[in-house]
Amino acid sequence: MDDSLFLYCSQNWEGRTETGGDGGDLPPPAQAPLDAVWQPVASTRFYVYSAYVERRTLAAVRVIAATRTRGADSVICRMWLPDNRTLTLKARVKPIRENWNLKYSATYVLCLLRETGVKPQETVGASLSVLASTAQHRPPTNQLIVLDTNPRKGNEETLHVCVKPFHFSYARSDWLLEWFELNRLLGVSHFYMYNESLSAPVTCLIEHYRKQGLVTLLPWKLPIVSKVEIRTEGQFAAFNDCLYRSMSAAGWLLVIDVDEVVLPRRERTLSALLTALRAAYNPPSKAPSAFLFRNAFFYLGWEDDAEAPAPLLTSRKTRRWAAPHAVKNRSKYALRPRDAVELGNHFVWELAPGASSVGVPTDRALLHHYRMACEYGGQQCLTVPSTVDRTAHRWADDLLKRVNAEKDTYLKTCPT
Repeated sequence: MDDSLFLYCSQNWEGRTETGGDGGDLPPPAQAPLDAVWQPVASTRFYVYSAYVERRTLAAVRVIAATRTRGADSVICRMWLPDNRTLTLKARVKPIRENWNLKYSATYVLCLLRETGVKPQETVGASLSVLASTAQHRPPTNQLIVLDTNPRKGNEETLHVCVKPFHFSYARSDWLLEWFELNRLLGVSHFYMYNESLSAPVTCLIEHYRKQGLVTLLPWKLPIVSKVEIRTEGQFAAFNDCLYRSMSAAGWLLVIDVDEVVLPRRERTLSALLTALRAAYNPPSKAPSAFLFRNAFFYLGWEDDAEAPAPLLTSRKTRRWAAPHAVKNRSKYALRPRDAVELGNHFVWELAPGASSVGVPTDRALLHHYRMACEYGGQQCLTVPSTVDRTAHRWADDLLKRVNAEKDTYLKTCPT
């Protein structure tokens, strides 16, 4: 990150004259704040990515960050409000719980508003910097814009999808097209994606969907070594950024990988399934805010289905593990973003007070995990007890039509 981006001058990033406040004698930053860019915190081992209003569990601004798992540096927050006030805030550092005991963890920095007289809603659109407590009077090397999380009316039943960062120049464009279209048939209206590295064809395919308003694709260049210093591209920072980024727009958020699809056994869409699952609770206030789907591997190394109704991966690969994993073991989930505080990979780590989660019976839905290789190498996984599951054939005809239509359109501008 070029430190010149954060040079100071006598006016702030919108050209308003600084009027002081609790921020000491430092003038506000010269440049506009950034969102969805990893930025360093000088004199620390911190990196910060995004900032969101928190008004449920406490009054704060919640920053998505990454830092050392143990012995995190002490930091404070400085915020320039839209009404020209400046605040210096105490900060609480809260590691996100899954880290494999590696050197770095995804982390929350909670910039606390208590005793300031400032309400969380007043921070929307503010510029915020995280600073080392030992160097708080130095110009900051990061600057974030505070985004709102207040759920908008009319979005209660919208279904969005969040996936972990793409990496290793992800290149499965044909499968990704099928995955997009099957999820759209299932009721998904938007996808949040993070780009560490993509192949040119996949980049073009995602851009095809982004132009339709279906994809938010965010850069993801975290300067920490994946799997050596931090868990898998810092994926837990991405999951939790996605949680807060989607909170104002999504009624439901489905957290899955791009080799996974959740298929209902009775309903035609996941939206209908989620509505039905919640309707089973009386009173409605007792309905869970998160539903966990059990995982079954559909190894691509198993034979194709001779009865496949379409030349699609989900039609051809119908053999799966006979016994799905238990809930919270490789499961994935759909949740009400407004009721969640911290997301994990296979379950929700923390829900808002009063909210709950529950596993979904396999006769209602199953997570189809189309895995390319055995988890531990070799071919031993192909010998586990298995069964044929043709649930995906229910969508085959419609899916093939949609895949062919989208392919005809996007291949006119995308490389093969």
